[in-house]
Amino acid sequence: MFGYDLGIDLGSSSIVIAVPGKGVVVNEPAYVAFDNKTQKILYAGRRAYYLEGREPSGVSVIQPVVNGAVTDYTMAQQMIRFFINKVIKKSIFKPRVVTSVSSINTDVERRTLISVIISAGARSVCLIEEPLAAAFGAGVDPLLPTGVFIIDIGAGTTDMAVVSQGSMSQIEASSIAGARFDDEIMKYMQKEHDLLIGKRTAEEIKRNIGSAVPREDDIILKAKGRDRASGMPKTVEITANELYEAMKELYNELALEAVALFERTTPQLVSDITAGAVILTGGCSYIYGIDRLFADALQLDVTIAPRAELCVAKGTLIALNKMHILDQYGYRFLTKEDVRTR
Repeated sequence: MFGYDLGIDLGSSSIVIAVPGKGVVVNEPAYVAFDNKTQKILYAGRRAYYLEGREPSGVSVIQPVVNGAVTDYTMAQQMIRFFINKVIKKSIFKPRVVTSVSSINTDVERRTLISVIISAGARSVCLIEEPLAAAFGAGVDPLLPTGVFIIDIGAGTTDMAVVSQGSMSQIEASSIAGARFDDEIMKYMQKEHDLLIGKRTAEEIKRNIGSAVPREDDIILKAKGRDRASGMPKTVEITANELYEAMKELYNELALEAVALFERTTPQLVSDITAGAVILTGGCSYIYGIDRLFADALQLDVTIAPRAELCVAKGTLIALNKMHILDQYGYRFLTKEDVRTR
């Protein structure tokens, strides 16, 4: 059934597409470069990502999906069509698509997302919340009645849920995620070091020395940018623990939201979770010490899922095969007749 069914993790920073029997076939940045005059995309994915901040005249680079919601309908449609066609090639059959959606998305945002994907070439679309997809992709059996606590830390949002028997009994979502961390790093470098840096540099700093807990052995990174006063190139040294002090309030706020969700969970599910472990997924689960941050806050074991950044996409594939379970909880494929498409 290659090309007929697709699982899509459409995030703020990346788009991951998986196919039954094939696994992940697309893993690209969710960026587009387009001609300002014709409004047609020139590049999508990695090439557009690396062009950001280096755009020639007449070309713009944007993320058409921000914080889990479509912010530019036309560009999102063209980007998704580009990647769907890359997967199904010249197939005349339109695919069914299961795609992840942030649990904080409104009904309007969900309908817009469905509309975009159908307009991009899908036959029908089923939306599944990111923490539920992440749980499936991390190896949680959707048939099991026992509870599992999942925390998916993406670029746009952090979605947390207690999952039991193919459904979410408790859910919490936060805008504190990868993009917020990047913004905070940019602000800190400007305020404390008079250094102006771009998103790419902020991401590199986060990836290389970002820490959710203090490090016993501190490390140093040289950050390059532009001096705020003179406008000339400038290089400064920043340590991991210095960055932790600047970011710790955000990390602590995230941990408190996890505690708040846990406190709302029923005693039986708390017993199930205590007997197992909290599972971290998403690209930001690799930040140094973030598992310890949640472990200390929740007083529970916390594990990072293998290939955590791909768990949501893998979970959409499992959802494709488990629709007979999910339809009991209101999940179903919607067609263009079910939503107003452009």
